[in-house]
Amino acid sequence: MISLVQTKVFGVSSNGGNPCPLVLNSDSLTKKQMQSIAAYYGVETAFILQPESRNALFRLRYFVPKHEMEMCVHATVGAVSYWCQSHEIKQLNGIIETALGEIAVNAEEKDGRLNVIVEQFPPSFSNENPSPSEVAQALKISEEELDLSVGPIQSVSTSRPKLIIPLRNHEILHHLAPDFELLWELCDRYKTTGFYPFTLSTQSSKYDVEARQFPKRAGYNEDPATGVAACALGAYLTYYSTLQEPKEGWYEYLIGQGYAMGRPSIIKAASYISKEGNITKTQVGGYATILRKENLDTHSIV
Repeated sequence: MISLVQTKVFGVSSNGGNPCPLVLNSDSLTKKQMQSIAAYYGVETAFILQPESRNALFRLRYFVPKHEMEMCVHATVGAVSYWCQSHEIKQLNGIIETALGEIAVNAEEKDGRLNVIVEQFPPSFSNENPSPSEVAQALKISEEELDLSVGPIQSVSTSRPKLIIPLRNHEILHHLAPDFELLWELCDRYKTTGFYPFTLSTQSSKYDVEARQFPKRAGYNEDPATGVAACALGAYLTYYSTLQEPKEGWYEYLIGQGYAMGRPSIIKAASYISKEGNITKTQVGGYATILRKENLDTHSIV
């Protein structure tokens, strides 16, 4: 029997956000057991373990139903939120361990809710990307519905690579019905972990951007809120909007996601441009809701 906590992260309303079970005290679990638990719940699942470093609060492993991941931001936000709640902490600057190394996190209570920020890495921009025709075919749209005036179709990574795809408006975005086999094939060919189509022509003025995330063979076809992709998109927008005249400072974006799924979510992504005009820092965050604690008999699923 194991203990876990159910959370929802980045939700705008009670039906919004990305669900994430947090499995507590996971040190005795094998990789196979962790994979089976994620498959049982059918969503990204985080496993909290004892840290290997004295400096870290805890260690995290992340699984989707089909495989392990190096980083999952919404699970990290959920885990830090639960940690602060269980320790009655309203402000935190700390380190957690992940497969990508130590990640800085900070949390601060605002208006009765805990805002959690997860640091990521300076962006890398791929030079090998699918053509507009390939992407249009996978998304089952015309090339004219792409908006390459915003920037190119490009895979960007601030922790895990996502293919950033600009579209003309939110109607096109919300009516996407991709050819997933082709989409996954392109992900394999161009070494990216999912498609992140977005638009600056949003349905609501409270967002700077709206996006959808189609992950590669995760065990489900769409994700309602994706911090890894949102952070990559923030870096992409910062780079291409300041290409001619980069100015030092933070550039922030509020990204709406999950509306096409009926699970509205909001994510805040930010990138920092140095005096030299380079993006040297990225971060992403938002709020989590702690739902309930429950027990699971692992013998019934493994």
